[in-house]
Amino acid sequence: MNKSLLLASLLVLSTLLAGCGDSEDSSAENEGTSGEGDIQELRLGHVWPSSELHAEAVQKFADEVDEITNGELSIEVYEDGTLGDDTELLEGLRIGSADIWVGGAGVLTSASDTAQIFTVPFMFDSQEHANTIYNGQVGQEITDTIIEDSGYNVLSYWPRGARWLTANQAVETPEDLQGLSIRVPDNPMFNKSFERMGAAPTPMNFGEVFTSIQQGVIDGQENPLSLIYNSRFQEVQDFLIETKHIREPITVVMSDETLSSLSEEHQEVLQQAANGTAKEFAAEEVSTGEEEYAEMLQDEGMKIIEPEIIEFQNELDGIIEEEFSHLTDLYNKIRDAGE
Repeated sequence: MNKSLLLASLLVLSTLLAGCGDSEDSSAENEGTSGEGDIQELRLGHVWPSSELHAEAVQKFADEVDEITNGELSIEVYEDGTLGDDTELLEGLRIGSADIWVGGAGVLTSASDTAQIFTVPFMFDSQEHANTIYNGQVGQEITDTIIEDSGYNVLSYWPRGARWLTANQAVETPEDLQGLSIRVPDNPMFNKSFERMGAAPTPMNFGEVFTSIQQGVIDGQENPLSLIYNSRFQEVQDFLIETKHIREPITVVMSDETLSSLSEEHQEVLQQAANGTAKEFAAEEVSTGEEEYAEMLQDEGMKIIEPEIIEFQNELDGIIEEEFSHLTDLYNKIRDAGE
């Protein structure tokens, strides 16, 4: 009888221990599943080739986010227009096909009239003037208004080199632009300003520009030197015209709704990384790289033209008051800061 009771007790004890083991195993599995579920992945899209300096800056941004969060917040980068052109990427922030877009600030004009300020020609005296504006109170005012207008939140403004014109003929005065089809972004400020300077502005997706020049569909285009070089426009254009007409920043953008859906910690990380190593890299490359890119483009066959800038500026006198009066206050604040 005692022997039977002992065997029964051992059986019960064995069953209980087995149950505890299963529970611990289950708990460990659940903890593993929970940990994996905490990892958040954001999709970032841009239109540049990987060799472009801002594409490199984007990767530094993604790497810094990963490092700060120990991989809990991950950014998967889709380059070279994989998720669409700039306009499609910006819209993708609304519909969920992308979470972050990095690109020229002028694209935001499709969602906010205030964003037209980004592409006003000859507004800045220098890159330092532009940096002071976008890193200061006026830049924050622009960001706040864009959020109100559109629901898009600009996490950071990265420096970008001034835009130069390329063409297959020398352009020294507005008269030389007469009748030339110049590709511009689909943006009211670009269209109006190039019309005033004498050109036939031709809005076109960036991915179509090289082939369109090659096939004679357009006569020229305008962009910062780093993008001109890395897009190989020197292979299909003869002249590089030093207009430096626009200093448009690069913007790191999320929908305010998506940003607000993240934890406060992850929101802070994104802000920190967007204004950290990547921005410093872009600023340094823009500061030191313009002369280098100009020399490389010249070495690869382009002839640099130094146009009569004052004549182009004269053609644009009054454009803000006459065409974009809603920008007058912002424009005056920016100009006053440069004087």
